[in-house]
This record gives sequence, structure tokens and C-alpha cells, in this order.
Amino acid sequence: MGKSKASRRGGGTSELNITSMMDMMTIILVFLLKSYSTDDISVAGNDDLILPVSTSLTPPKLAVNVVISQRDILVDGEAVLQLEEVVDEVTGQPKVQIPESAKRGPKIVDLFDKLVSKAETSKGLGDRMGDEQFGFKGQVLLQCDKRLPFSVIREVMYTAGQAQFGEFRFVVIKGSG
Repeated sequence: MGKSKASRRGGGTSELNITSMMDMMTIILVFLLKSYSTDDISVAGNDDLILPVSTSLTPPKLAVNVVISQRDILVDGEAVLQLEEVVDEVTGQPKVQIPESAKRGPKIVDLFDKLVSKAETSKGLGDRMGDEQFGFKGQVLLQCDKRLPFSVIREVMYTAGQAQFGEFRFVVIKGSG
């Protein structure tokens, strides 16, 4: 009997029980996975789109994505309208504008038709799913080149409002401050 007590006290070999450590690591892993989040907002990067800088801390939300670059307007990645470059009569500098042939008053016809189609699709999806989360919320995520004249942005916002999109969120580059 004396020999077995000596081996239990530290003289012999024993196995390591790692069950408690595995439980702890599993809890930490689940915590990290639950606290990790990504924002599913795609930002088109090219020379025709330079986003403004902001110190806003509000995270972006998923919505219909409208990109207004120096060359064109895209809705969820699909080109809707080509912009034209003209010479400003006052300054003599080139500026970008929406072609007059593409508008009916201040409303941009092709953009209006595309946004109405998106709204109807979203409403139909919400009805089929039976869940408000998937329903139509009237939100637009605007990515506007910072060099654009406000008149172009105003006409896009007016058109989106006419197509039942009344909530606008601007995509910006997070700055310091």
C-alpha cells in the first residue's frame, strides 16, 4: 500500500484532464463569434467615385444602393444612366449634369423606373416572407462623388422620393476626430 500512495503523490505518471479547459475555450469562441459583426455594404472603388470624409459613428444599414459617380448612376450595381459633362457658363469649368433628355421635370425617368421596380420587389418579398424584417422600408444608401454638384444629388434624391424611398443614408469614409 505504501508504494501506491507514493506514486499518487507525484512520483508516478498521471494523465492531464483537459475537459475544463476545452469548455472554457468553447465559451470564449462562442462569445467571439457572437460579438463579431460585419457590415454588408459594398462600396464601388474607382477614379470616378471619391467619397467624402465624415466623423460619424453610425454604422451603415443594408438598403437599395445608389451610386452617383462622375460618369454614371448605378442602382445595386446596374448602370441606369450616363451623366454628361458640360462647361459651366459662369465659371467656365467643366461640370457634370444629368442629361435633359433623361428627365421629366426634376424627375430622372430611368432611375425612377428602376427604383419603383426595386420597391415592388421588396414589397413582394416582405409579403411572401410574412416578416417585417424583409419588407419595404424605403431606404436608399447613397454613394455620391464629393466633386458632384448638389443639383445632381438633389435630382437623384427627388426621384428616389417620388419612387417611395424617403430615407436617405450617405456613405462616407470614416475620418478621425
